[in-house]
Amino acid sequence: MEHKCPHCGASLPEHAAFCPHCAQSVQPRKAARKPVPWKKKLLLGLVVLAAVAAAGMGLRQRQRHYVPQEFDGVGEVYYETGDKTYQLLVAWPNDRCMPAPDIYQQGVPGKQHRWPSRWYVNDAATGQDAWAEFEPLVEQVAVEVVQDETAEAPLTATVPSHDDYSPDAAMVSYLDFTGGSGEPQVVWTVQMANGDLIRVRQNLHITPILTHEYHWEDYPMDTLEELQDLMDHIAAQVSPSDKVLLYLPSVTYEGDLELPGRSFELHGSAGEAGRTTLTGSVTMLETGRYNWISCFYDMDFVGNGSNTGITASQKAWAVGCSFTGYQTGLLTQGGAWVNVTECTFTGNEVGFLFNSTGQSASDDRYFDNTFTDNGTAVLLMSVPTDMTLYFDGTTFSGNGADIDNRCGHSVDTSNAIFR
Repeated sequence: MEHKCPHCGASLPEHAAFCPHCAQSVQPRKAARKPVPWKKKLLLGLVVLAAVAAAGMGLRQRQRHYVPQEFDGVGEVYYETGDKTYQLLVAWPNDRCMPAPDIYQQGVPGKQHRWPSRWYVNDAATGQDAWAEFEPLVEQVAVEVVQDETAEAPLTATVPSHDDYSPDAAMVSYLDFTGGSGEPQVVWTVQMANGDLIRVRQNLHITPILTHEYHWEDYPMDTLEELQDLMDHIAAQVSPSDKVLLYLPSVTYEGDLELPGRSFELHGSAGEAGRTTLTGSVTMLETGRYNWISCFYDMDFVGNGSNTGITASQKAWAVGCSFTGYQTGLLTQGGAWVNVTECTFTGNEVGFLFNSTGQSASDDRYFDNTFTDNGTAVLLMSVPTDMTLYFDGTTFSGNGADIDNRCGHSVDTSNAIFR
């Protein structure tokens, strides 16, 4: 095949590099490449190698499983997740940030008592309630009991839940015990969704309550003065944690009675002259011992139209009693909680008045009472806690107002009788 010069068109010999006529090069030239120093090549290789190694390490980290941890504390545990630290603790409702690792209770041997163990979740930085944001991280909350092996009776705990008894707490578990339950330990166990296990422990110290009985046949209590002297003597001589039962004669006490510095159980009786009656007022002094409860059984209280039957600044319970002719039959004030069951309120300006503030309640039963011809049968000005009051079997008739619920407290009258 004949080759021609691309510059002058003359014929070229085979494999010629230059044209013999015009002396021009007839072979195409490649562009020269810029040289790369060997150190720069080495550095580039190391960068690529490091990037590959980092990617591999990140993949291995993502593939590695989270190792669950266990947290254990008496009274409280601090738990950190992400950028937040939480305080998990058992506490009293008047200070949700102060741990209550040891609880001291009294109980009558052989008799069931109940106390609520309250569990809180706080933002550790602010002390504010953080249960709403913490709850999605939780798989399960349970309560276990480590029994006192030397105790005569076990302590049991209900399944923890959020209820209206202590609405500020994340959860509450009710502990049932007797005076012979000794020193068990309650363990709040929190299983987290990531596998972590948290235990918050609370120690119970339960001492038995001794019972002292005073019968009218054996002790002078025929007059109000004798009864008051006996009660003052008991308050000075008998341990405040002991239980005192007074069995009263079927007499009429004229005047006012004061319950001094401790709790009492007053049991009325019936005779030919009728039941034990007090024509005056009973005043219960506030002592700050919110585990005390005074009880009144089968007594008649008669007022003069301007006084109060019972003024309760401590916990009280009236059973089978009657209140007649008072400005207020039974007044609850201070931080007290009062129950009335099987009682009769007749002809009072106000039968039963709740006007107290606090964080403690005794019971939700207001069963089988009768409110007749009162100006207002039940007046609720202020009631501690959010616990619903149940009036099952209670009859309301002829009252100016049956229930004046000024504080809007939760009340259930679905099983009450209105006439």
